[in-house]
Amino acid sequence: MNPKICWFLMTSLLTLNPYSLNAATTNVSFGSFFFSPNVVAISPGDTIVWTLAPGQSAIHTVTGTGSDSFCGSGIVTSCQHTFSTAGTFPYICATPGHASFGMTGLVQVVSSAAPAPALLTNLVLLPDGQFQFTVSTTANHTNVVQAATDLKASNWVSIGTLVPGSKNFVFTDTNAPGFSLRFYRVVEP
Repeated sequence: MNPKICWFLMTSLLTLNPYSLNAATTNVSFGSFFFSPNVVAISPGDTIVWTLAPGQSAIHTVTGTGSDSFCGSGIVTSCQHTFSTAGTFPYICATPGHASFGMTGLVQVVSSAAPAPALLTNLVLLPDGQFQFTVSTTANHTNVVQAATDLKASNWVSIGTLVPGSKNFVFTDTNAPGFSLRFYRVVEP
């Protein structure tokens, strides 16, 4: 098959996925003895931005009480933290006496029932015939890259397994030059 036709078929198949991964940002204000809201539920990969409320004194911290200190133990007027794993993360204002007066908060990071499907982008046919693409997927989860020479359900073969530390990774199929037609997909088992 003509390499340009093969490139078009691979590009068309890989760009049909309508899903994209978007992290959200949640805002929390703080001041004298409060975080508002004091309990938030987010998804892995989301970010929380804490900002000192107007008219409040800059004498507060946003300090995680577990192994992750979030914004640290220093005085802040604004800080942010991205939560990459599911779990419950309590935090306090570490200024003496503030937590005992109710200046506490809780971040609940809840995984969705099913991760969004992987999105394959930045498709490149390299000069040596290898095929390269970027995968947008769920960070810290197993991703299996599969290839097929036709779209029969039984024809998919695993050609790589990765656990990316971020939401994007680049994959190069070094065996692509040996095939006149190649389709790709990424699954999270």
